[in-house]
Amino acid sequence: MKEKLYKLFKFLISKTFLFNFLGVIAFFAIVFVALNIYLKSYTQHGKSVTVPTFVGMQTEDAIDLIKDGGFDYVIVDTIFDNNVDKGAIAEQIPKPESLVKDGRRIYLIVNSKNDELISMPQFVGYSIRQVNSLAESYGLLVGNLRYVPDIAANVVIRQLYKGDEIAAGTKIKKGSKIDMILGLGLSDKTTLVPTLIGLTYKEASNNLLDLFLNTGAVNYDETVRNKKDSVNAKVYNQSPRYSTINEVNLGYNVDIWLTRDESLIEAKILEVEEASEEEKMKKETK
Repeated sequence: MKEKLYKLFKFLISKTFLFNFLGVIAFFAIVFVALNIYLKSYTQHGKSVTVPTFVGMQTEDAIDLIKDGGFDYVIVDTIFDNNVDKGAIAEQIPKPESLVKDGRRIYLIVNSKNDELISMPQFVGYSIRQVNSLAESYGLLVGNLRYVPDIAANVVIRQLYKGDEIAAGTKIKKGSKIDMILGLGLSDKTTLVPTLIGLTYKEASNNLLDLFLNTGAVNYDETVRNKKDSVNAKVYNQSPRYSTINEVNLGYNVDIWLTRDESLIEAKILEVEEASEEEKMKKETK
């Protein structure tokens, strides 16, 4: 037994065993290093790039930029979005400024180049308040209101598109303006002009419709550069101005001016408040 252990010990410290043992260790070390280098290269370990912003760009321009950046792309859907230019990218995945591997696939949702069509609803016979809500649900805009003598006060008598009467069921572009002819009732009626300062176009238009008034000329200043700006812009001036004593006829046009400049809006709000106080004092002195 002692002799066998002695022979084993002699073998373990022999040059042959040590040479083979070190050779095996070296082999596995080389395999490990080579495999690690390969995996890092294959997965592009530690390399990432920032995804540019494609939303708002025309599809053709976005695709060119995607290819130049070494990305792949897939257009997964086409939608209708009034807040984005026709034919532009409405959404992207991954999101802008995301860190991704070079060559990552970008998924795009594109705003259609074509107009979305809907069937014209029936507004005749409804009050203007009801029509205001119905038009919004259909994606239409209430255009000019014209009042004519009729016993059905503030009820739609005719519905018009570009000056011509339009029948319910007719295909029409979503977002179109529909003009209304309404009954004035048995006597002339007037209303006060509300203050529209600080409201968006949509809010201002709705406020005017609630008082049976029209949105007249719509003017945007230089701070409004695209559709998104126009949606977020707010009224900083109006004509006729807000008054607590001067009334106008139903159907009167109120012109508005819009901006993205908050300081301009705040200054105008203060001006309106001061004018309102002056009118209030005039009332009290009478």
